[in-house]
Amino acid sequence: MASSNKFCTAALLHLLAAVIATTADAAKNIASSEPLPKKIWPARQDASATCVGSLLALSPCLAFFEDAGMSGAPQGCCEGLGGIIQDQAACLCHIVNHTLERAIGVDIPNDRAFSLIGDLCGLSPPQDIMDTCANGREVPPLYVCPAPSA
Repeated sequence: MASSNKFCTAALLHLLAAVIATTADAAKNIASSEPLPKKIWPARQDASATCVGSLLALSPCLAFFEDAGMSGAPQGCCEGLGGIIQDQAACLCHIVNHTLERAIGVDIPNDRAFSLIGDLCGLSPPQDIMDTCANGREVPPLYVCPAPSA
């Protein structure tokens, strides 16, 4: 069981590293290519799906959480947050409950996250988001690991 959890965590971290590397490469090419679409990764997923696809849209926001001195939203961050709020707002619970923080190893303080959402991006998460996060019944899992093979 512990080995399976380590494998899942390693797989998720590897996926996130690949997304961050892709985002960095895309940022380098902005000046020399066509403008990027506003939303690089789609946030829309089936309600029964995991949240990992939606939360990958937060990768442009990681710099904001890694640098406490940053006072503005990084490029692409607000678009990613907007997609999550529109399509799978319950996935924000993985920020509120620190599930995402533990999975990727980046400190995401709730007050800073909600300041980013409301103050910097001008977005409004559902008013009942805290209740949704507290009961956990309506929150899709962050990710699902395959069952271990025999």
